[in-house]
Amino acid sequence: AAEDAKRKAEADAKAKQQKAAEDAKRKAEADAKAKQQKAAEDARRKAEIEAEEKAASAKKAQEEAAQKKGEAKKIASSAKRDFEQKIRRAWDVPTGSSGKTVSVRFTLSDSGSVSSIVITRSSGDDALDASIKAAIQASAPYPMPSDPDARREARSVTSTFRAQ
Repeated sequence: AAEDAKRKAEADAKAKQQKAAEDAKRKAEADAKAKQQKAAEDARRKAEIEAEEKAASAKKAQEEAAQKKGEAKKIASSAKRDFEQKIRRAWDVPTGSSGKTVSVRFTLSDSGSVSSIVITRSSGDDALDASIKAAIQASAPYPMPSDPDARREARSVTSTFRAQ
């Protein structure tokens, strides 16, 4: 009977040991799986944050570009008004042309010299049309904006002049 009890105790101990080993193995697997899930979740969260930061950065860059473009347009518009005033001061209007209008488009080089002049809507008076072309030429060189985008915008000017 003592031997049976001993064998039973050994079997119980062995079973207990086996169960403990299985439990430890299961716990290790569960821990590894939890660790893997946490790593995957952390990676997903990190990727999400990076994507949000990238989108915010792109949006900011886009807003800055739009603002810069707006500022360039404003600078160019101011430069074009200055060009028109310079032309009006240099314009020698032929007598008898008062009230007539002439529309003209002229392009400038980066240095402000005149590249081309095109009458887009004639006044019907050749002398008046010629006088505005002469005033545009006489007013050159034009002071070009230092900002490259504004300068590019200011290179082409379309304007209508009314003889006074």
